[in-house]
Amino acid sequence: MHLTQIMDKDVLILAPGQKLTAAEGKEDLSEAVHAALGLGVRKIVLDCSSVEFIDSLGVGQIVASFVSTRNLGGRLILCGIGSRIALVLRMANLHLVLDMRETGPEDIIW
Repeated sequence: MHLTQIMDKDVLILAPGQKLTAAEGKEDLSEAVHAALGLGVRKIVLDCSSVEFIDSLGVGQIVASFVSTRNLGGRLILCGIGSRIALVLRMANLHLVLDMRETGPEDIIW
């Protein structure tokens, strides 16, 4: 999985490529989040605007990243959620737990 990382002041923006799947490299997202948390970053945005497909492992990576961030007093926000990805997350009832936004990272106010 291609994962773009941008640090904007005290916010880390992570932008995965078109797929969040086992075949695309399962560890990139969680490794990036854990590394950022280790450096003291507590505001993380996962920009999903390019993601077209997600499998159960991708969902698991998002949940694990969300829980790790929250356990350390941080906040992880998913933005740019398309209808396909939103449907998958809603089917798993994760829309009740995750902070999901349709807008892009530039619209998030901390």
